[in-house]
Amino acid sequence: MKNKPHIFGWKAVLKGYGWSCFCSDCILPLFASSALCVLAHIANADILVQLQQLIKHGISIIPAMVALILTAYTIMLTFITGDKFESIKNTEKGRKLIQNLNSSFAFCLLVSTISIIVMIIVSSIADLGIEIKNANFVNYPTYFCVCFLCIYSVSILIGIIIDVFNCGQTTLLE
Repeated sequence: MKNKPHIFGWKAVLKGYGWSCFCSDCILPLFASSALCVLAHIANADILVQLQQLIKHGISIIPAMVALILTAYTIMLTFITGDKFESIKNTEKGRKLIQNLNSSFAFCLLVSTISIIVMIIVSSIADLGIEIKNANFVNYPTYFCVCFLCIYSVSILIGIIIDVFNCGQTTLLE
């Protein structure tokens, strides 16, 4: 029996977004997060304080970004369901384009949701005031992860902007 292609669920999202997109989207967050960790270490900053500040900013910014992403997705869906997109949907490349656009939005929402969950959990743990020997062995990797998720959540918006622009360009098609 032949396997049918997945058009629904996370398998479809991951297939449409792909490792190459993920890796290219990770470059800026990896460098920025690494640089911020190095700077914090060089400046002898209290990494726990830095982590708490980052979480405070992230928790205030990322939910608003989720609303923006959903708004952009709604705009894109109006283009997809419109008459101009009809000719695109009838070709193999057009269907692939729509799948990739949907995957980009879904993955962006997934990362933003994971970021919010991680920040809430880390914030709750940090608020407990647990004292550990060599706390920096925990705080620096945690700071890096939270920083990476925040920067990744913001930086993938660039791709979303291009996706919405490309959908808008379809109105120019004959």
